[in-house]
Amino acid sequence: MERKLVQVSDQEVRIDFALNCKCRANVRLTSLCATSPVAFKIQTSSPQKFMVNPPTGLIPPLSYATFQVILKPQTQLPHSYPRSPSDRFLIKTALFPASASPSPPPNPDSVNSWFSSRPNLSTQDHKLKVAFVGPVLLRRAVSLGDCDAARNLIKRQKSVLAGFSAKESESILRVATELADPEGMVNLLLDSGLKIGATEVLEEEEANSRGVDSKWASKGWDELHVAASFDRAEEVLDLVRGRGSGSLNCVDKEGRTPLHVAVAKGHIKCTRVLVESGADKDARSRDGRTALYRAAANGDRSMVGMLIQMGADPTIRNDRGRSALDVARDKRHVSRYYRQRQL
Repeated sequence: MERKLVQVSDQEVRIDFALNCKCRANVRLTSLCATSPVAFKIQTSSPQKFMVNPPTGLIPPLSYATFQVILKPQTQLPHSYPRSPSDRFLIKTALFPASASPSPPPNPDSVNSWFSSRPNLSTQDHKLKVAFVGPVLLRRAVSLGDCDAARNLIKRQKSVLAGFSAKESESILRVATELADPEGMVNLLLDSGLKIGATEVLEEEEANSRGVDSKWASKGWDELHVAASFDRAEEVLDLVRGRGSGSLNCVDKEGRTPLHVAVAKGHIKCTRVLVESGADKDARSRDGRTALYRAAANGDRSMVGMLIQMGADPTIRNDRGRSALDVARDKRHVSRYYRQRQL
């Protein structure tokens, strides 16, 4: 097996996108060779959009080099995001003879000439994909009601919501609540850490008291709601043993049971414990939505599949006359679980 020459810091170039200005991302190449320098050359499938600085270079033995990907100013939002299917980079690397390495190090043109003069040179190639991220694109995804794009943007840039000011947070949440079907997007933003004034949602530190403090009490949460929100399955079991299974269906001010909360957070383990302990699988919140509806709205296929297998009914309709099955059809996520249930 051929020995690797370099290690690439990322397999994807993530560019914080903004209109009408240059956007940059850094990539580090670390040499894994102890005896010789490693030459590198960067190529892109979209030279009309991107520049690379430096496009070529030498990495000293067991050292590293950094190159910068620069997106030229764009007047329009990307057609596809986060992942850009048409934009790619290729990193070509090869051993550079130590005897041929000048001092001071060669400039990029000389390394490029070295590559060009050896058309049959054996190289190790690394492919980099491109992803566009950032608050501009997140706001766009929210305004379009595109939960999948918003979720993927947040997944790739976990700090994006933390950088929002209070005004920006309120603005993006307002846009989400005005969607035709707002719940999935609102839940995604809040569950991902969007902070709205004093009502920061689901961000309590794990070291807090197991009881319900004023923050949770203002939401009408019981101890079970708090335990479910943090996926504390053992605590749920302890509470059920001490208080009986009847407490499993306690509701908050929005009519949500602990099962609703666990499902909204995507907590598979706690959801299973709640259902197996006797929680009502088909309990409806004040707006008529079941836990399964919330999972379908969030696009959480694993959760949907588990709830269906445990007997949740996908045909129960909310106050707007829509069921979890309707949501799944809209998202083209109707799976074998739904089809089996209909048979």
